Amino acid sequence: MKMSKKSEVVFVDTSPEVKKVMAGLAKSALRASGKVVRKHIRDDVPLRTKRIKNHIASWVFIDRKTGQPQMQIGFYGWQKVKKRGKQPSHSSPWWIEEGTKPHLIHSSKTMYDKSTATKYGHNVNHPGQAATHVLRNSVYNNISEIRAAQEEYLKLLSEEIEKAKSKIDDKDYEEDD
Repeated sequence: MKMSKKSEVVFVDTSPEVKKVMAGLAKSALRASGKVVRKHIRDDVPLRTKRIKNHIASWVFIDRKTGQPQMQIGFYGWQKVKKRGKQPSHSSPWWIEEGTKPHLIHSSKTMYDKSTATKYGHNVNHPGQAATHVLRNSVYNNISEIRAAQEEYLKLLSEEIEKAKSKIDDKDYEEDD
């Protein structure tokens, strides 16, 4: 408790138990919204990229500098997907999200056709690919569902705050020194 200039009582509780409960509820709210987002992203991934669905991920953590809970949405690398027992994609998920520019692919293996004595497969012109922005669009288009998933946990968080406020005795006391 701390006293302000207006002589009203302001509740300040920084005990580890309170911090743990508040952080746990905040992280649970973010995990619930992450589940909604991942479902929509999996539905929005183009059909030609079936294995990209295995790379979609979200993770929740408490920022060490600010103390604020955060959720990040992204793609796991092929090593993490394989470690989790799923089939990784042959292409990078970011190529689908951000697209690629037209470019030349150099191969170290050159193929020869002995009958015509021609060399092929050494350089391939890739036409590029347009970006689909699956992650970004899924979050922007479903923001109301994301907030609805968080509401249950935010109510619990508000109840915990109210419980803490109710522990404060608001009666005026005279102090004699």
